[in-house]
Amino acid sequence: MTEADPARGRRSIDDSIDLARLHARDRTLLTTLVRDLSPRISASIRRYALSDEDAHELLQDCWVQILDRLDAFKHRGSFTAWAIAVSRNVGRTRLRRSRRGRKRTVALDDVAKVPSDELDPLELAMARREREIVFDAVASLPDRERDAIVLRLFEGRSTQESAEILGVAPGAVRTSCNARCTGSGG
Repeated sequence: MTEADPARGRRSIDDSIDLARLHARDRTLLTTLVRDLSPRISASIRRYALSDEDAHELLQDCWVQILDRLDAFKHRGSFTAWAIAVSRNVGRTRLRRSRRGRKRTVALDDVAKVPSDELDPLELAMARREREIVFDAVASLPDRERDAIVLRLFEGRSTQESAEILGVAPGAVRTSCNARCTGSGG
């Protein structure tokens, strides 16, 4: 599933997925696949989530759809790229549904009785835009740096755990996160 990439000092995802084992829901293969791909999927779908909890639920929905749509994967490209594309579609669909679900109709006589517990539309738009900027920036980072940031800052994993998942030394995780978070990385 994964192999060392000595030139980059990290593990790379080997896209030769055993689809028969995946269709059979082989636990070992699924565990490895989820561990290796989730940071990349998270980075690509985070912009569609309203909170960290929502992002976690969205990631779960993505994995369900990836497994449900395995027959659609035709080996014409990278399994990783296909899984990320499926996940982005899940995120977009979910966002569209949530926007439609917010529309309500109220009789004119009842308008004064409706409490306003929603955020100011301008604040909500600004927050969404800021989230899009952050997650677009994270998605544009090189794989190792993006994965380290997603694991450490978004998922809250320890440096050691992140290093084990990425197959690098803990110092590499600290360097990736510190360089990007302080603006000193290139």
